[in-house]
Amino acid sequence: MTLLLWFTICFMATLLPSISCVHLTGIWQSQEFFLFLTKFGFQKTDPKELENTQGYIYGNITEANSKNSSKALQLVVVDSEYFLDFYGNSSITTSNACSAMFHKIDHIAFDYVCKADGAEDFLRKVPCPINQLCFDEDNPANVVPGYQFTYKIRDVQRPRFWYLSFVSCYRDIQGKKKCEWQSSYDSDLTLKYDIWLVNGNPSVKGLNPFEHQFSFELHDVFEIYLIAFLICSIIFLLWLYAFSKQRHLITWLFTSCICGELLSILLNLIHISVFAHNGVGAEWLGKIGTLLDLATQCLFMLLLILLAKGLGITTDQFKWKSVIFTMWAAYTLLNVFLYIWNLVEIDNILSNTDEWQTWPGYATLAFRIVVMFWFLYELRQTFGLTARDDMTFVMHFGAFFLVWFSYLPALALITLQVSPLWRYKTILSINYAVDILAYAVLVHLFWPARSILFIVEGERPLPTYDLEITGLLDDMQEETDVFSRQGLELKEYTKQPKHKELQYKPMKPKNGTLNGSLFIHGNLQFRHEKRSDDDKDS
Repeated sequence: MTLLLWFTICFMATLLPSISCVHLTGIWQSQEFFLFLTKFGFQKTDPKELENTQGYIYGNITEANSKNSSKALQLVVVDSEYFLDFYGNSSITTSNACSAMFHKIDHIAFDYVCKADGAEDFLRKVPCPINQLCFDEDNPANVVPGYQFTYKIRDVQRPRFWYLSFVSCYRDIQGKKKCEWQSSYDSDLTLKYDIWLVNGNPSVKGLNPFEHQFSFELHDVFEIYLIAFLICSIIFLLWLYAFSKQRHLITWLFTSCICGELLSILLNLIHISVFAHNGVGAEWLGKIGTLLDLATQCLFMLLLILLAKGLGITTDQFKWKSVIFTMWAAYTLLNVFLYIWNLVEIDNILSNTDEWQTWPGYATLAFRIVVMFWFLYELRQTFGLTARDDMTFVMHFGAFFLVWFSYLPALALITLQVSPLWRYKTILSINYAVDILAYAVLVHLFWPARSILFIVEGERPLPTYDLEITGLLDDMQEETDVFSRQGLELKEYTKQPKHKELQYKPMKPKNGTLNGSLFIHGNLQFRHEKRSDDDKDS
């Protein structure tokens, strides 16, 4: 019961809004000393379109409790080169932390009193006066209208991550230790902040709404979701026709997989669309969509295991039902647990790791490989025990979905060499491409013109139309005549006295007959009921 309660709390925690959005609002107290706000990827600046391609950080930061303290706080915006040292020293003793945190930044950061020759505009004293610009904004023309401060991020070399933080530190410009960093931990200030981070000029955000408010690693994600949704919708519509022609446990499971995938993409697409509008999005929809996609992947693996066991191909008997469903349920719950653990426990601020480069990610990939070996074992058993001569379907099915099982671990290793600015969209696009291709392959294999060749349909006779569209009636006509001649020869042979005990009795079909066809143990066989001309003459 305790484990279930903990699991529920963690699951609900993943649905709460986080600070990963680009429109940041909230309240912060100086007693907390340090607050990391967010990490944001700014695009490469085009010198020919400087204003429209550079990054902007702007907003309002005011005092919420009217303490009128002489000690200020700092808003710090730095790239990864300076953030590692700055963030790493935030955990030491408060009295010594400020000088250690700003030691490296001081060599390059501008300050109009103490560091007038500084080259980088990293710092802002906060809070800002109500209805006025911040103290460090010496040029009102550079500030976005209606806001108190503005950073302009220019990098003509490459895209780059930048990091925003609040810290309870200030420069002592009046005391004995002039320009040295001191702690304002005890200032009892409370800040109210409203901050935006965007790529491109805020006044022309409509030029590219699906990149303007997105961190660079999320650029093109909307297009990826949209294309995946459209292709998956087409596959779903095609599958509805095939599904209407054949109802079976296998086809029901496959329908559930496509519906789950389609819904998960739709939820993420809605989240991204709302995010493009307000910079926050419907993050709970995105989390539910990701969990639904995870559950769909697990259900799809169950479908593949059942197909590998021969269900619907060589047999319609579902054996070891309780064992299979128990193992599948355990695997699904384990994947959900690892996903929640990844969200709650893993801090990827500094390392820029993705979900597959963490211990939960490693465990997820390891269990996927275990399921792959299970799939191979069942496929080998089905291939070895079946009496069918034509196992083309099983071989093609096994070869393709062995690749499907193994591609994700390989992709996780390959993308270690990809920059974090490109890694997420690369993994996302390849994931959807491979998964949708897998659905398309199964739709092709289950299409009525093909599935008649291997789907076991119990006692239902095979319709003549289905046999005609497969070409079996035409292709097997010669074989039908051979069966007829063999029956005639056997009949003549039984008339001889020394072989009176030999009698020819036609086989009774198990799966129904139509137009002389027999469907026995998953195999199509034929006999000719009309007597040949030679038989009539005799």
